[in-house]
Order: sequence, then structure tokens, then C-alpha cells
Amino acid sequence: MYLCYGDSITKGVPGVSYLRYLDNKQHFKNYGLGGDTLIGLSDRIQRHVKNTDNTDYIIQIGTNDILLPFLSGYSTKWAVRIDGIIRSGRVPCVNVHQFVEKYRQLLSLLFDYNKRVIVINIPCIGEDIFSELNNEVDIYNEAMQGVAQEYNVELIDFNGWQKSIFKQYNIDQPYFMTKEPLNMVFDALATQNSLLRSRISNKRNLYLTVDGCHLNDTGAEGMAKLVFDHCII
Repeated sequence: MYLCYGDSITKGVPGVSYLRYLDNKQHFKNYGLGGDTLIGLSDRIQRHVKNTDNTDYIIQIGTNDILLPFLSGYSTKWAVRIDGIIRSGRVPCVNVHQFVEKYRQLLSLLFDYNKRVIVINIPCIGEDIFSELNNEVDIYNEAMQGVAQEYNVELIDFNGWQKSIFKQYNIDQPYFMTKEPLNMVFDALATQNSLLRSRISNKRNLYLTVDGCHLNDTGAEGMAKLVFDHCII
């Protein structure tokens, strides 16, 4: 059994989870949590790892370590929402150096319990790959790759796959997440329907996401294929 830890991208709300498109779904369990960060996810795993015989973990995390601080300055309503997320324990790393140290601690914890680990790098945040946010994502992903190599952990380059798709299109000022958090609630509800997911992506001229961040079916299917290719079933 693969325990799939992550944030809303793994959870599939808004949007759809890559787990829906995995072959042999019975061998995968979804532990995604909306808004989760590396620190929050590590705390969850620390509470859980000692009580399970499962040996295989898939880790998808890091988006909110970049996105939550951005959203805090995106709008006043988001600032209030982000404050609540942080108070719940989903605390973003303050910089890439802390991110590296916390990632090392997470992998060390899993190795102490003899777990096998596959990590997924941070997806694009917005479908404009040249944005300031995605420049920051690149910095974090380069650091993550270094940690994965240091611990001899398999890393899935989903971000690179996304960029290979985006580069096929002339993407100019694509839609990005709403400044109104309540509209995200609508997205979370509406995108649970596959037909509405497709319509929302198409209306927003998005290719792999429903809002610039959370995956649509094409994005989820792409991630699923990359994940399954690294798994032993």
C-alpha cells in the first residue's frame, strides 16, 4: 500500500486528484490535506508513521510554502483565511533554507522507520511559467532535487512535465486564483463534477489546471502516469 501524502493537489479539492487516474487504485491511499505545508505534513506523518506497517510513501508537498505567503498579500480576505490556516498548524517555511532543512528531517524520519519514499516536486503555480511565483518554485525545486539526491530518493519531475505542455501553447496572462476565497469554495464544489471541471478549465483558457494551481483531468492523468511509472505493484 502506497500512502500518498500531500496538499489539496493530492486531495483533489478543488479539481481532481491524480489518485483517480492510477491503475490498481486499491494499492494507494489518499492522505492529501488542503492548505498543507511541509511543516504541517511532517507533523501528520510523525504522528502516523509509528503506527503503520505500510512501507511505501509518496510525498507531494511544497506548493503552499510558496503560495500561502503570496495569498496573504493577495487580498484582505485571503489574509484572514491564511491566518486561520497557519494557526491550524499548516505553517509555511520562511525561506528555501528552512524548506531544505525540514525536508531533510522528514526524509530522515521516514528512513528511521525503514520506509521507502518517492517525492513529487512542486507543480507550477499558475500556467505562466515565467511568473515570479514560478521563478520561486524553480528555486525550491532545485533545492528539493538536491535533497532527494542526498538521500537517494526517487524524484518525480511533474513540474518539468507541466512546462513541456505549457511551452506548446502561447500562454499570455492566464487566469490565476480568485482574490475572493469564497469563490474557491464554489470551485471546490463545482470541480468535483468531471463535466464542470472541463468547462471551467476551458472557460478560463487553462490547460492542466482549473484555476492555475489545482489539477484538471489532463493534469491529474499526467501526474498519475508519472507516479505509477515509479511504483512497484
